[in-house]
Amino acid sequence: MGVTVIVTAAAVCGPSFADAAAVRNGSFTDGSGDAPADWRNEAWSRDGVEFAWTPPAGAGSGSIAMRNVVPNDTRWCQAIAVEPGATYRVAVRARTSDIGTAASGAHIAIEPRVADSADLRGTQDWQPLEIVARAGDESQWDLCLRLGSYANLNTGSAWFTDVTVTQIGVPTGPSPTSRQLARLLEWARASGRSAALPLIGGALLAFGLGIGRRHVS
Repeated sequence: MGVTVIVTAAAVCGPSFADAAAVRNGSFTDGSGDAPADWRNEAWSRDGVEFAWTPPAGAGSGSIAMRNVVPNDTRWCQAIAVEPGATYRVAVRARTSDIGTAASGAHIAIEPRVADSADLRGTQDWQPLEIVARAGDESQWDLCLRLGSYANLNTGSAWFTDVTVTQIGVPTGPSPTSRQLARLLEWARASGRSAALPLIGGALLAFGLGIGRRHVS
């Protein structure tokens, strides 16, 4: 008796990349008082530091800022969900004023100690900062926009706006669906169901070539 093997479109489509992870209020348009919604501020010392939120003027973006009057490690942070093993691009625009050149300046920090971007020191006009990082076993990162760092305190002012977090790579290794198809292929060979081989092989090839996956350039 013949066996019919149906491989659906859902089975051959790999996971699609998300347009962006769940970063909230990345353009700092929402908030109340002097604090943007969904963000918290932290400091090595609360003495001699000023935190500020500037709402947007019209339809544009707002911004957040910190001013370290004395050497400090200050940051605006938000916890974001990530997929273990996936790769993300974190981007922001930043500008600085009178940041010391001998210690860590304005930068993106992914905590707990995942990665740091390049930093801006001195006085710089608005420019992009970016970092690409891969999640390990964790399912959450602390995304921090930072002036100074651990044992690397600095003075000056920094402003940040337009934060984006984009998934650019899926977890490494075969997906559960591709493993299931591989087992099905072995079963078809062992049981003599040769008619099923082209369909299963085609599904596996689709995974190998990335057919059905959305690529981010």
